[in-house]
Amino acid sequence: MRTMGKILGLTAAIVLIAACDPVPPKEVAVHTDPAPVAETFPEVGEIVQASWVEERMGTSEGRVAAPGPSDLRLSAVVKLRREAVAKVLADYKCQAGSPAVPESLKGLFPSGVKWLSCALPTTTKSRTAFVADGSEQAFLISTTM
Repeated sequence: MRTMGKILGLTAAIVLIAACDPVPPKEVAVHTDPAPVAETFPEVGEIVQASWVEERMGTSEGRVAAPGPSDLRLSAVVKLRREAVAKVLADYKCQAGSPAVPESLKGLFPSGVKWLSCALPTTTKSRTAFVADGSEQAFLISTTM
């Protein structure tokens, strides 16, 4: 009977450990396939070029997260067609604002640009496009809700 209790205890411990998420990697991978960004932001038109990261929100450094749904943030530095930037500016309410750029994208983020923050319609994600009039560059952020 004692052996059965030990086996059940070990099994429960293994199941709990397996259910926990691994420690997130310290460096976030930068992706260049524009398809996932285009799927998340169809309003901005054709994305000519993209560099993007997806980060899990709300996890503490070095702590193992409990199983369950996670909030994810997709951040992308993209190149659009000029007419796409003009369309975003015409179709959405935009105001001056600068994005919070993840460390892994800072080297790709253009400096000296006066950004306009344009709130896009909410889906299952909160989405914002940062654009500059007369520029092809944009910075896109979506966060799951």
